[in-house]
Amino acid sequence: MICSLFHVKSHLNRSLLPLVGLLIASIGLPALAQPGFDSYHFDSPLQHYTGDVDALYNADPKAFYATYLPKLTIPLRRDDYFGVWNYRNHNDSWPWSGDHFIPYDNDSDKRTYRFSSGSGHDATDWLVSFRNWGANEVINPFPNGAVVKVTSAHDSGPDVPDTWSLGNTLELTCYLDGDATNSNFNNRFRISFAHLKQHSIVVSVGDFVVPGQVLAQVGNSGATSLDVTHIHTRYHYKGKRLDPFNGYWNKDLSEPLLFDQGWVESKTNFVYRENLKHLTLNDAFYVEMPNQSWNTYTFKAFHEIEHIRIGDGNGGIEPGLDILDNPNLSNLRRSTYTFTDNDGSNWTVHEVRFRWYQDAHASVLNKEIEFLIETPNGDLSNRVFVKVVD
Repeated sequence: MICSLFHVKSHLNRSLLPLVGLLIASIGLPALAQPGFDSYHFDSPLQHYTGDVDALYNADPKAFYATYLPKLTIPLRRDDYFGVWNYRNHNDSWPWSGDHFIPYDNDSDKRTYRFSSGSGHDATDWLVSFRNWGANEVINPFPNGAVVKVTSAHDSGPDVPDTWSLGNTLELTCYLDGDATNSNFNNRFRISFAHLKQHSIVVSVGDFVVPGQVLAQVGNSGATSLDVTHIHTRYHYKGKRLDPFNGYWNKDLSEPLLFDQGWVESKTNFVYRENLKHLTLNDAFYVEMPNQSWNTYTFKAFHEIEHIRIGDGNGGIEPGLDILDNPNLSNLRRSTYTFTDNDGSNWTVHEVRFRWYQDAHASVLNKEIEFLIETPNGDLSNRVFVKVVD
């Protein structure tokens, strides 16, 4: 608990300074992958198998996925990552229900969809901020060691939503035995991205790409909406589309395709009509900041900011704590302005900005701390994450 860590009382005082000092402006450090992913290496284990690959797969598809497919990170920069639209309930939250459209974590605002049937969606929608539209980068989510080639690319379509298409798309193929000349169907694990920005793809068909390499930008093409700006991501093997999250409701996997599903879920925001209430810090959802430095930080939301709260790490907030009550904040100011999105819709943005000298305690270095805003009527926003680094 943050309270016990910093011995915080019912009011903000100097004992909270190590925590409050975490909030600063982004310094532009790379934020491409989740912790530990850079050291994970995929050695193309299928290259060591000399038998019939189809027979191996058909004997136990779950075991095949777990053994021969690489683990993946999210296909977005960490600071752009907001969450998953219509997150699928992978846990047995209501085992007595039988309704596979049940809400995630029993929260009716955390909407879900049936992955393999029912909704017809069959993909994962990774969300970003539409206020940063045109600046959210799609990255290669495959790990070190994976042999990955661009096998399809199309970005000539306009950034105008329709009701029937995927818009601009890009496909990556990972060759499971490490040999890109082996184009056998059972050697290709593919990931496709849709709704990309027009003319934003910076790789070409035939290019080999490295982990974290920028591929394109998230756009607004195809059957999408700026309200939920996202990349529609499909994971394919042998003609089957896979849900990368493991859990009770996913009958295809025995373990996640993701490198660390728990980490991804812990950084995923669940707020109804996400962008209507979304909070950003320095125009991002994740900020790394230098220690021993004066820093400026700006909170922006589509609702009035009554309080700035500290997350408790379990989906709630630390009671009684409000960053804005701290008398040591410098140059605190509030402002309101109108933001016009790419569709011509106007949004009212509420902004709180202040400066603080970062002097973080060693106990919080390189640890992510959650912050939320509370509106005048008591609603909480999504979370933003801050990590202090020396």
